[in-house]
Amino acid sequence: MSNQNPPPAPAGPADEAPESDRRPSFSQVFGDREAAAFLLAFCISNAGAMLNRVAVTFLVWQQTESSALAAASFAISFAPYLGLAQVLGAIVDRYSYRNVMIVCDVLRAGLIALLLIPGLPIAVMIAIVFAVAAVQPAYNAARVATLAQILTGDALSVAIALTFSAAATAQIIGYLAGGLLAALDPHTALAINAGLFVVSAIAISMLVRYRPPVNKREERRHVLVETADGLRMLRDNKVLRTVSFGIWGLFALTAVPEGVAVLWSVHLNGDSRTQGLIMAVDAAAAVVATLLFTRFVRPSVRDKLIRPLAFIGPVVLTTALLDPPLAGVLLIAMGAGVANMIMAPMNATLAHCIPDGWRGRVVAAANSGLQLSQGIAIAGIGLIVEFGATLPYVVGAWGLCGFLIQYLVTRNWPAPAEIEAAKAAAAPPPAAV
Repeated sequence: MSNQNPPPAPAGPADEAPESDRRPSFSQVFGDREAAAFLLAFCISNAGAMLNRVAVTFLVWQQTESSALAAASFAISFAPYLGLAQVLGAIVDRYSYRNVMIVCDVLRAGLIALLLIPGLPIAVMIAIVFAVAAVQPAYNAARVATLAQILTGDALSVAIALTFSAAATAQIIGYLAGGLLAALDPHTALAINAGLFVVSAIAISMLVRYRPPVNKREERRHVLVETADGLRMLRDNKVLRTVSFGIWGLFALTAVPEGVAVLWSVHLNGDSRTQGLIMAVDAAAAVVATLLFTRFVRPSVRDKLIRPLAFIGPVVLTTALLDPPLAGVLLIAMGAGVANMIMAPMNATLAHCIPDGWRGRVVAAANSGLQLSQGIAIAGIGLIVEFGATLPYVVGAWGLCGFLIQYLVTRNWPAPAEIEAAKAAAAPPPAAV
């Protein structure tokens, strides 16, 4: 009978799904020395950024005991995304992405060193925090563009998931270390923070290969014109627009436990160590969930799960209405971290659908919405608490609003065929023979 001798299985992974839908392997990324080095440098840089957030917010609270100012010192880092970030994205596209990352790390190290000056007024501290934050959009845009130059295809998708996990791991280290160091001396935490940025700059300069700018000097137009071009691409491309809205809505919800951790610590009569613990649990859950979701769920299944899983965030935040003790708050933070597992595939879709040479502008525009959405949410909650509302009830009410937010951003989610068409349109033309 013909079925007695079936054809041999093709060589390669045991996964029999089509190649485009096979579960990815992390060795695709770690097997590339440059990509592995890039992730290491990013992790160091991100750890410094997280340590800085804990140290600054605790230092402001320590000196003022003001909920609004403490939340503002955290949320001010999102202010550059009101317009400056988009312009920086256009500038980033004019230079070597790798060099932009190095310059950004050096600038942040120098600015944070200024926070070590004793007796700085709160207004000056917040101004310096804003200046540090103003560098971040350029760094983020250059980071995504650099990764897309190092890796392509499914390896890029895996690398983006690993980047999120690396960022969350850096958050665990940065937040826990920041909480412990801030309780002893916030200035020590800031000194270490500046040093980490220097180490990251050195690592990028030594381990990541220089690549010339994609956009030629003679083809450039006015920077504001190029900025507007990036915004129009994000607006007019359905896949880029819809996926960006999904990311913004998700982060406006899941960033809350981290963003108000200092206020939750005060509500629970804790200190900076409690704040750091809440932040670290959030990040730890994000690491585990993202790695498991990326490694063991097929790409096609992940795409189908994005819409229903988008509602984990609202469900988790709504439970804050019960005003739980620390154990319950940690469960909320953990749930918010788990909800972020769909962030990696959504960002991978964005990276695949942006043409080369446009990534700085479009990524900066997309990140602007992301940062502003979470910044407004965190600052708004802090302001309402300042007026006398109880933090858990404010967070729970925001969770209820989240159900409507997620419905609006996911109801017109692009079909798989639309996503594939957008990826094909963004792919570079085949090389001439």
